[in-house]
Amino acid sequence: MKKHIKRPLLVLLFTLMLFKCSNDDDSAVQSSEPETVTDADGNVYNTIKMGNQIWMLENLKTTKYNDGSSIVQYNFDVNGINWGSINNQEAFYRWPDTNDLNNVVDEELPFDYYGAMYNHWAIESGKLAPDGWRIPTEADFVELVNFLANEGHTGNEATVLKTETGWLPSSENGTNLYGFNTLPNGYVNAFGGPTLAEGTSTWATSNVNGVNPGSQTRKLITIFNNGPVNFDDSAIQIGAGIRCIKIQ
Repeated sequence: MKKHIKRPLLVLLFTLMLFKCSNDDDSAVQSSEPETVTDADGNVYNTIKMGNQIWMLENLKTTKYNDGSSIVQYNFDVNGINWGSINNQEAFYRWPDTNDLNNVVDEELPFDYYGAMYNHWAIESGKLAPDGWRIPTEADFVELVNFLANEGHTGNEATVLKTETGWLPSSENGTNLYGFNTLPNGYVNAFGGPTLAEGTSTWATSNVNGVNPGSQTRKLITIFNNGPVNFDDSAIQIGAGIRCIKIQ
C-alpha cells in the first residue's frame, strides 16, 4: 500500500527548497562582487585579479599615512626645499599635472585623476599602503608581466595594460584588455615638477639599490610606448605613483 505525503508537508518541503535556492543565488551574487579597499583618507579603490595577484585598479591617492597622520603636500614656494633633497629628508606627496594641453581627453580631469605622486622619504616611511596591502616589489611586476606573456602578449604587455584613451599620439593608446587601467601619470623630477603626464606611466617599487643616499636608485616601472614594460633604475630624487598589491 502506497503512503502519501500530506499536502501541508509538501508545501513545507517546497518552501524550504525555494529558500535554499534563494540563499545559494545570494551567495553567488555576493561572491562575484569585486573586492574594494579603503585608504586612510576614505578613498575607495576597486581591485583586479591578475593570475595569482590582486592589484588596486587605481594609483594610490592618499594624503595620509595608514596611521592617520598627514603627509606634507609639496609646494616649493612654501616648503622652500627641493622635492628630492638629500640633505632635507622630508616626506612629500604632490598631484600630477592634469592640464589637458594636448586635448587627448574630452572631459575636464579632476585633480586626483592620476592618483598622487610620492617622494623617496614618503615611500620609505612604510606607512603609505592601506592595511593588508603593500607597495609592490620588482618581483611582483615581473610576475605580472610573466602572467601577460603566458596569456600570449609577449612583447606587448604594456599595450594591454594601458587605457584606450588619454595618451599622447607619440605614446599611443593601449587596449586595456584586462581592465588594468594604466594611466599616463608621468613622474616628478628632482626639483618637484610634474613631468610627462599624458605621455608616460611610472610606478615606484620598494626596491632601492645602494647605501649612500646621494647615489641610491629605486626601481621604477615605466610604461611609455606600446610594447614591453620597462624596468628602470632611477635616482631616488625622482617621484612616482604607486599601484598597491594585496598581501597574500
